Amino acid sequence: MVAALTPMAAMAETYPAKPIRMIVPFPPGGTADIIARVVSDKMAQDLGVALIVENRPGGAGGGVGTMEIARAPADGYTIGIATVGTLGTAPATAPKALYDPAKDFSYISNIAAMPMLIAAGPSSGAATLAQLVELAKKSPGKLAFASGGTGGVAHLMGARFEVASGTKLTHIPYRGANPALNDVTGGQVDVIFDALASSWPYLQTGRIHALAVSGDHRIAALPQVPTFAEAGLPAVSTRAWYGLIGPAQMDAKTVDRLYAAVKKAVDSPEVRARLDKLDTEAIGSTPAAYKKQVLEELDGWKQLATSQHIVAD
Repeated sequence: MVAALTPMAAMAETYPAKPIRMIVPFPPGGTADIIARVVSDKMAQDLGVALIVENRPGGAGGGVGTMEIARAPADGYTIGIATVGTLGTAPATAPKALYDPAKDFSYISNIAAMPMLIAAGPSSGAATLAQLVELAKKSPGKLAFASGGTGGVAHLMGARFEVASGTKLTHIPYRGANPALNDVTGGQVDVIFDALASSWPYLQTGRIHALAVSGDHRIAALPQVPTFAEAGLPAVSTRAWYGLIGPAQMDAKTVDRLYAAVKKAVDSPEVRARLDKLDTEAIGSTPAAYKKQVLEELDGWKQLATSQHIVAD
């Protein structure tokens, strides 16, 4: 006798049968939003239904939109974009976490990752990362680094740099990368930890210069700039990744169907070309690999935040 399908399993057999919401927990126009729209267009062709991108900004580190994903029905019709911030540094540094990355989500795929970097302005006196470390060791606390906000990825990357290099810098948080970059170019702050996308216009015009980039290889846009590993600080290397998640308890067949669609999209020449323009590397990892990555990184962020006494605003 064949057992009856559970309601969730029965829905998975005919999935998808209607449009799918893709929540982006950030405003339109940012990297997360662009990646969502690039990938959703291609996924829709494979799934045969529309993927509707909905921006839900608000809260510290994208908390409002991420909570909406967690609280949605686990039927596969609400999914969303996750980042190293929303599932990494935000829950690691929040005074009271809004959600638990280990329990509240289904993991579909890590779509893509963008390099992060450390860049110096005119006041730093450093042409290389080695020179910056030397200057920082001579005068602990004198040099300052900017980030886009307390408890964000760039802040924790800066803290990781201090630990790995044995230095002490003064952290100057800003409300976003652009005001931070403006003060670095103006000489008010010495260096900045940032994502490549927001720093790129300043690098192109020579107002700041990159000292090191994250990742396991140099990037084509900055071939002369070493990786953190090449500069002797592999532990600092952090990339800004963008993944696809859903609520916890999604049916495995539904997750697999979504993974197949996003993997096909990420592997397509059209999507890869558009990601290349964002200086972003296509990944398309499996659900299991993505979840493992997120939870391992989260553990590291928590340890760093605890040891360095970092609490988000």
